Amino acid sequence: DSAYVCAICLGLAGKTAVLGRGDKVGLYVKRGCNKGNMRLNCNGGNVVVSREIFVDNQSLWMLNGRHCNQKAVEEEVKALHIQVSNLCQFLPQEKVGEFAKMSKIELLEATEKSVGPPEMELEVIREPYIKVFYTKEERYMVKRSHYSSQISTSNSAVHPSQYLFIAVDAEQRRQLEEQMKACQSRLQEIDNRIKALQKEASALDRRDNELLAEKKRLSELKGKKRQLEQKISTKQDSLKQMENSTIDMKKIEEETREKITNVNSQKVAIVGAFMAQMKVAKLTMEKVYLALETVGLTAEKTKLENDCREGASELKATDQRKIHLTGQCKGLLKRAKEICRMQGDQSLPEDLRNAFSKLPDTPDEIDAMLNEEHSRAECFTSLSESVVEEYNRREQEIKQLEKELQDKNNTLNAYRQNISEAKDRWLNPLKQLVEQINDRFSDFFRSMQCAGEVDLHSENEEEYDKYGIRIRVKFHSHTQLHELTPHHQSGGERSVSTMLYLMALQELNRCPFRVVDEINQGMDPINERRVFDIVVRTACKETTSQYFFITPKLLQNLQYAEEMTILFVHNGPHMLPPCQWDEKAFIKQCLARKAKE
Repeated sequence: DSAYVCAICLGLAGKTAVLGRGDKVGLYVKRGCNKGNMRLNCNGGNVVVSREIFVDNQSLWMLNGRHCNQKAVEEEVKALHIQVSNLCQFLPQEKVGEFAKMSKIELLEATEKSVGPPEMELEVIREPYIKVFYTKEERYMVKRSHYSSQISTSNSAVHPSQYLFIAVDAEQRRQLEEQMKACQSRLQEIDNRIKALQKEASALDRRDNELLAEKKRLSELKGKKRQLEQKISTKQDSLKQMENSTIDMKKIEEETREKITNVNSQKVAIVGAFMAQMKVAKLTMEKVYLALETVGLTAEKTKLENDCREGASELKATDQRKIHLTGQCKGLLKRAKEICRMQGDQSLPEDLRNAFSKLPDTPDEIDAMLNEEHSRAECFTSLSESVVEEYNRREQEIKQLEKELQDKNNTLNAYRQNISEAKDRWLNPLKQLVEQINDRFSDFFRSMQCAGEVDLHSENEEEYDKYGIRIRVKFHSHTQLHELTPHHQSGGERSVSTMLYLMALQELNRCPFRVVDEINQGMDPINERRVFDIVVRTACKETTSQYFFITPKLLQNLQYAEEMTILFVHNGPHMLPPCQWDEKAFIKQCLARKAKE
């Protein structure tokens, strides 16, 4: 009788909207009476909830024999993991058709709350510019700016929650507590390791900053080195030019000696000729001419000898200057290599040689270039102090922003890592859970010579709020699998699909009981018998919770089990009052009637 469904819902502080009937509790009082009451034993009788409802919609609550308010009952019901608003646990008659109307996302949420562990319940809140992700231990917030559309993230710890539980035996509870302690110990070790890694990462960041500063200092030294090498190259070029322009004194001396020898030979020849022709009068003039020529040659010889001596003196001065310049170049080269931290025998790097090749070739051009740079630098001396201060301030702001950017990147990476870990903690167990549901759901449909499957559906794997459970069924061999919807299947087919999905959850659920009201309405006899056999076979296992199957009718010759308790609700004007009911007399009459037949 649906009155039992109403009593369970209202007695456990459920909303009237769950039942889909009257919207006020006073409407559930029997007509002609001023009040109605109910008493429910929960958690093996350890929790007793009583509620008295009056026609004026007022209620009187009692918890374990003591008066209390509705909030205390709601908290106790929540601690027992009872969810009368979850269609996967509590399915009233008026809500049977609502199950097929649930979206994939709603079905996933209801399934997680019914059979998933507490840490799997990842709640997503969607608003225009904010997203909040809740896990068992963390709260992640993603905000989008109204103006720049930029995203900022933050996370904070969630205070330990009170785990929901159902009644279990003491030994199993002790084992679970030991496992929980071991997991907490392991979690503490992991947290300590994470903190150590975070400290190590901070140290690495500081070392990275030090290396960047060292890199900057080396870059400045490299620039100074390049300037010194440019000067060295210029000096070397000047030295080469001086070496190429030196006077070859030996050659000049040889040429001078040859000239003197030639002159002496000519002189001897002239004197011989003169002596040979002494007797000839006209040779007198020639002798005079030759004497004059000899005087001229002697003067030329004297001049050449003077030139030779001057050239030798100049050559000696040039050699001394060459030695002096070579010493200076070697000193500058040694100093440049020391500044650049180069070994004495180490050759000039390729990049420095390329840099030298781009500089002017002559000292005058280098001096002109230096003067130009000095002039350019002197142009900045007219800047005001405010401009310099503004520049320094902006430079500090840039450094601060770069640091903040690095911190934001680190925070973003940590946030992404946390999201990835939270996803793994949620999605992997969820996939396994859906696979278990699918295995049972598919087996149930195969036993009915039909086909059905359950899968985890999502268009985009990163959109966690779009995940959903999809149910697809096939009742005829000539058709394909179709998603369960309010329109594609018939009413009986939807009832069968709903019932078998709930039975697929039966062995996995964490709730203490499940209620299904008149779901067999509209089923054909063959499917109703098959579904009833599956319900009995599944709900009577020791590993499942209590199951309320409420129906106004049953087929004949159904298979029942010893673990089942059957309650017949009779109603009518000739019913005996409860105080006059005699169970033994009723059974005796039934046996006597059966014996007569």
